[in-house]
Amino acid sequence: MSLKNKTISVKAEKIVFPGRSLCRCEDGIALFTEGLLPGEIADVLVIKDKKSFREGLIKQITLLSPERVEPVCPSFGRCGGCTFQNTDYANQSKYKKEYINELLSVFGVKIDGILQSPEIWNYRNKMEFSFFNNETAADLGLHCRGSFNRYVSVPPCFIADEDFLKAALIVKNFADKNGLPAYNTRTHEGFFRHLVLRKAKNNNQMLINIVTNILEGSLAFFEPLVKELGEFAQSIYWTQNGRQSDAVVSDKLTLLFGKEHITEKLNVGGRDFYFNISPFSFFQTNSKGTEILYNEVLRQLNPSKNDVLLDLYCGTGTIGICMADKVKKVIGIEQVESAIENAKTNAGINNVDNAEFFASTAEKWIKENGSVFDAIVVDPPRSGLTNDVIKFLLDSQSKKIVYVSCNPSTLARDLTSITDSGKYKIKEIAPVDMFPQTYHIESVVSLELK
Repeated sequence: MSLKNKTISVKAEKIVFPGRSLCRCEDGIALFTEGLLPGEIADVLVIKDKKSFREGLIKQITLLSPERVEPVCPSFGRCGGCTFQNTDYANQSKYKKEYINELLSVFGVKIDGILQSPEIWNYRNKMEFSFFNNETAADLGLHCRGSFNRYVSVPPCFIADEDFLKAALIVKNFADKNGLPAYNTRTHEGFFRHLVLRKAKNNNQMLINIVTNILEGSLAFFEPLVKELGEFAQSIYWTQNGRQSDAVVSDKLTLLFGKEHITEKLNVGGRDFYFNISPFSFFQTNSKGTEILYNEVLRQLNPSKNDVLLDLYCGTGTIGICMADKVKKVIGIEQVESAIENAKTNAGINNVDNAEFFASTAEKWIKENGSVFDAIVVDPPRSGLTNDVIKFLLDSQSKKIVYVSCNPSTLARDLTSITDSGKYKIKEIAPVDMFPQTYHIESVVSLELK
């Protein structure tokens, strides 16, 4: 008998990746919901009933866990940003360790404790807020959980840098004062679209990018706003985007104030490295956590001066540049051409002259290049490695491979393919928490030839 649209009582057994509560129905079938801590009992409305699993929405929690705490943010549960504010950071780390173990323990490698983020609040160095029409005024906020056209207002936001909230309030008041509507994703009308805020937290520099529709406008229109924001921001941009997609893209980019970029500083291996960040540059969203992550990559890679290092999916070259003074040569591959230009600039800033960067997909590059590498670092997107890249790694005979992953599910899949070949074995797995208050977790895995 189907339980769809019925309310049942369930008990949460554990939290599984990606941050979902696993419960068990009376008939033994697993039910997944969100927001329950292990041991809690709740009345849940079943919204999906399949042969092997069910999904449900919490209607009422009838037994609370002693590990539950009151979230600091009034939007928690509605906002799509945070998932773990209902328990303290020690428990968050415990849950993340448990689902990392569940996914990766099959490889027989002992996983030590999670390398924790130095900051657990206000750590994000990038936030992308959306404008939306709130009754008669243009408001600014984040997407509601699971929704592309509903929003929660900011401030507050407790994972964003505190200066971001100051800037958001100023821009929101400016939009409201001028009476121009927010962009409507359904009608594709309106002016204000997004506010993208970036911070070089270690260098205390801020970049503000105001994204609007392409409508009649002038630089003079923004002068009062620029004057107010310029008191604490180093760069202010105006991006015009006339496309219907909700993604932040640029049809026209105008520097309204200050420098073309901000510069972040990262200390890796006892040395300071500097990286320029422009409006559309990729950069890890937790600066202090990035230092932890890259130092762990360096430790596991343990490079030597004679190594030729391949940095696959290199982005703006940060990992390769941080390793360059420890190796003979670095080759970086990234499909986004603007990121490669950033990588070349960043290499120059850091006086790195033994690194080359090429714009290409990983798959295309490995087909056209038969170079031999002593060490390889891969840092793929959430989808993980393709079969072609895995075959390349297996055929490379590289002494050391370090896999940096932001998705433990695809990591487990890829490690299975690599280890099943019999060519490589896993030496070490280290989880790194870059995203407190959320279910996300990075992992650094080193592999060596058998």
